[in-house]
Amino acid sequence: MTSDCINGNGKDYRGTVAKTGNGRTCQEWSSQSPHSHKYFTPLTHPRAGLDKNYCRNPDGDVNGLWCFTTDPEKIWEYCEIPRCCNYP
Repeated sequence: MTSDCINGNGKDYRGTVAKTGNGRTCQEWSSQSPHSHKYFTPLTHPRAGLDKNYCRNPDGDVNGLWCFTTDPEKIWEYCEIPRCCNYP
């Protein structure tokens, strides 16, 4: 089973995709630059797998995985990761 696919909304995804659906690079979850954010950090969500700059879904967003971007003009964006085949 590959980790670069998601089940449901991807809340349990722990793969290593670090680009958004539009090709923007994800900002590290522990970084406050270029976008400052207080809520979704490895300290506030220790079980959400907020490692490096990987796409995650710490808030259980129904639309799936997302990340803060390194683009100063775009705070965050959804990631496009395929659904796992064994999931309806």
